[in-house]
Amino acid sequence: TSRQNPDGGFGLWRRGQRSWPFVTIHAAHALARAQKKGYKVPATSVNKVKGHLKNIERYIPSWYHPWTKRFVRAYALYVRAQLGEIDTRKARALIAEAGKLENLDFGALGWLLYVMSGDPASKAQITKITKFLNNRVTETAGAAHFGARQGYDQGYLIMHSDRRADGIVLEALIKDQPKSD
Repeated sequence: TSRQNPDGGFGLWRRGQRSWPFVTIHAAHALARAQKKGYKVPATSVNKVKGHLKNIERYIPSWYHPWTKRFVRAYALYVRAQLGEIDTRKARALIAEAGKLENLDFGALGWLLYVMSGDPASKAQITKITKFLNNRVTETAGAAHFGARQGYDQGYLIMHSDRRADGIVLEALIKDQPKSD
């Protein structure tokens, strides 16, 4: 929290450096996980980062590819949910903006599914996402893999990882369908 900027965001190495969207969301995710484990996290830091995440679109550079922007926005929605702010309206709007589910990364779909899970107003989107994901999973006796779909050269901005996408999607599917094998 000592590295948090006045805008509520986080830079890469020290306080006062430019707040980067992914770094900020990742730091907020760590704060949310710490809170859930019982660590004392200053409420002022959490409130500042919540404000930053709520308006993450303002902080995403214009030169980010649309795919990257959508990924960042989906991650921000997921972390906001972890911090107690579930915004299913923004999640549905992000899906509508993408046009087709193919225009969203598997990780972004997982985060959006997690946010919308259990929301009656999001039932149609949840059904489409789960069908889309289930039609693209590769299952073995010990794993489920959703494969790489990144079609641009900005993976470094979001620390892209196929394994992370698998974990995100599986977490969301477990939350949405806890009795599914």
